[in-house]
Amino acid sequence: MDGPDVPVEGAEGGPLAPGGHAVRLGRLAEWARAPGALTEDVLGPDRQRYRATREPVVQERLLGSRLLLRHAVAVAAGTQPHRVTVDRDGRGRPVLRAPEGLDVSISHTADVLVVGVARGRRIGVDVEASDRPLLAPGLAERFCHPQELAELGELPPAARNAALVRLWTLKEAYTKALGVGLAHDFRGLRPRPDPGSGWWLDAAAPGWRLRCDRVLDRFLVARALGPDAP
Repeated sequence: MDGPDVPVEGAEGGPLAPGGHAVRLGRLAEWARAPGALTEDVLGPDRQRYRATREPVVQERLLGSRLLLRHAVAVAAGTQPHRVTVDRDGRGRPVLRAPEGLDVSISHTADVLVVGVARGRRIGVDVEASDRPLLAPGLAERFCHPQELAELGELPPAARNAALVRLWTLKEAYTKALGVGLAHDFRGLRPRPDPGSGWWLDAAAPGWRLRCDRVLDRFLVARALGPDAP
């Protein structure tokens, strides 16, 4: 099943070259629909979760994000969506069983779906509303590096919240690429801007590149790309 999507960056409608990647954006209303038989096929290991939830929006996000992922992978691999098989590893991270050689990541919030596909390297994506409130007492201390806290303290509240959302989104994209998600201690991560090439992490993560883009006026999409495979 094909459908509309908006490329954020990556493949221009064709297969990915080695080391290449694509990040694609979709809206829930455009992707959260499929015939009954196709729904079961698309959901794969998420069938049980889909059946168990009582919240329609959760079902829609599950189905829509997996449909968008199949479409993005099919374009990146030069194949058809029905030939794409998605599974999950022991930590719940999505992995491709077919076609081989690609890494994938999924994120969604509100009515926005984002998927990432990379050839020969790890990828993680995260999407958040840019105005998500993160100034609750003690919250920043739970996921910010001490130097980030000092820098944030010099900003006015509105700018501080915007900076917190950007940091959260970048860090979550990176930990999703690793496959550990929120189990990672975010306080040990310190993304730093690199003019002209996005963001980078310290020597503990050599070769990783991060980027954060504003889309649809009020959302941030972050991606983390691992080093090229040897």
